[in-house]
Amino acid sequence: MNEIKYIQKLEDLSSFSLHHHNFFGNRYQKYYPEFFLSITTIISVVIFFTTYPKEINIFAVLYMFLNILYYVYLRLTRKRKLIKYFNKFYTEGREFIESELTILFEDSFILTQSKNVESKIPYENLVRLSIGTEALYIYISNIQALILPNRIFHSPSDSQAIIHFLIQKNGNLIYP
Repeated sequence: MNEIKYIQKLEDLSSFSLHHHNFFGNRYQKYYPEFFLSITTIISVVIFFTTYPKEINIFAVLYMFLNILYYVYLRLTRKRKLIKYFNKFYTEGREFIESELTILFEDSFILTQSKNVESKIPYENLVRLSIGTEALYIYISNIQALILPNRIFHSPSDSQAIIHFLIQKNGNLIYP
């Protein structure tokens, strides 16, 4: 049906990891800082209101203020830190080399070809489709996906055509 060729970049892999972490990652891992901050904020509020009529507890007010600052800091830096971590993960101990990836949508399988690797993925093995801000992700397993960056599509209708084609080939695909 379609042949797609593009250069797979480190940013593509990092954006997939970030997307996967945000939408399908472990909830405990994603929300641990917020959970911890909410508990400590509640404790500081309780300390403040138990001592309020007699005196203003400077420690509780300072603690609440620091919790709010830390929460804002987490929100502003989390994405950047995760991308830095994912980039380090993909380049650990070696230099990342951008490679040309060719994806062919055949009648019974998807053929992927890169410099030294060729694989056939039957449509029945596809797990889910996910649309991110950076790309369309075709999940082969719960943690592995084909990445189709938005830059390779001329218009949104091109990506929608691929989505409809994949849903037609595998009716069991999970698609939001």
